[in-house]
Order: sequence, then structure tokens, then C-alpha cells
Amino acid sequence: MWGLVAAGSVFFPGLFLLSKRALKQLMGWSEGDAAVMSTRLVSSIQSIMASSAGCIIV
Repeated sequence: MWGLVAAGSVFFPGLFLLSKRALKQLMGWSEGDAAVMSTRLVSSIQSIMASSAGCIIV
């Protein structure tokens, strides 16, 4: 269980930083716009994973 907690603690911040950097460099977005979109992306992925886990448990 602690391995999953550690993996999530690395995966989600890493995904945020990676997507923010990609949006700034590839799309030419400003720091603020890239941060907002990256936050929304990570939130969406977390919600999909939580809903999938809930469906599996049910």
C-alpha cells in the first residue's frame, strides 16, 4: 500500500510539471494559462482513476 502512495506522490506532481512545461514550450502559452490547464488535466485524470477504482470495488 505504501508503494502506491509513494507512486502517486511522484506521478501526479510529475504529470503536472511535465504538462505545464509542454504547454509552455510547444503551445507557447503563458505561465498562468499553462498552470491552470495542467491543474485541470491532473484533476481530470485523478477523477477518472478514482471513478474507475470505485466501479471495480462495487
